[in-house]
Amino acid sequence: MNKTRTLHLAVAQIHSGGPISQTMDRAQRQISAASAVGAELILFSECALHGYDYDMSPESVRAIAEPVDGPQCRKIHQLAEQHQISVLIGFFENDAGSIFNSMLIARPGESLRTARKHVLTDPELTAGLTPGLREREIVEINGVRSAIIICADGGMEGLSDDLQRQGVDYRLCPTGGGGKMADMLRAHELQSPEGRSRYEKNRPRVFNIAPILSENECPFSGFASANALGPVGHQTCHQGHCMIVDNQRVMRAQIPGTIVLEHMQDQMVHSRLDF
Repeated sequence: MNKTRTLHLAVAQIHSGGPISQTMDRAQRQISAASAVGAELILFSECALHGYDYDMSPESVRAIAEPVDGPQCRKIHQLAEQHQISVLIGFFENDAGSIFNSMLIARPGESLRTARKHVLTDPELTAGLTPGLREREIVEINGVRSAIIICADGGMEGLSDDLQRQGVDYRLCPTGGGGKMADMLRAHELQSPEGRSRYEKNRPRVFNIAPILSENECPFSGFASANALGPVGHQTCHQGHCMIVDNQRVMRAQIPGTIVLEHMQDQMVHSRLDF
């Protein structure tokens, strides 16, 4: 009889548009909380450390990008060691002058490494980012092989076949949250019919009410997703939203996203999955 493999994972959303020191404090609180409930891995959104600005420029990303052994990356690694948990968090990576949209992979007892986004958006290309390799990086815990699929990389043709050839059991999907500041509401606007209507129309974008997802959403495995949250730059404002879906396509945990500024909170959910 085969022994069941398990993976206890957490997903978190944090405001990441302020000073990097503040973002680090926010990340630390969620890492500590995830470790306290027994999670073995915590997933943050793409560019969570530096903030994903839709109006990014070559100058803006170069000003904040750092190498994999940069100061903030080392701090994340120290937190992973301290709390004995694997941490995946997005940042802009500077590798010998090439800038990547990367996920830092910080694991206790291991060297730092990254997963790089392959399918870049128009704003990323305009900002001079470099595409990463097509083949996805794998994180293996308890024999469970999870592939890191960064936002638009989920639309790559033939991805499911590629992942099956790599022996992937599960998908980790950090993304942006979507949204502009002009789309947001203040809490008091929910008191008006217009405000409530805008909120209700947007809600399905950032909250999945289905208890069991379709095969199209889970073509061969489940996934965990973590979206960006809050204002970044002058016009961007991410709406958040995190999900954990198991390999039976069952929704196990979810943080609803929101367009209400006062409702945006750092949050974490977790679940133990069997494979």
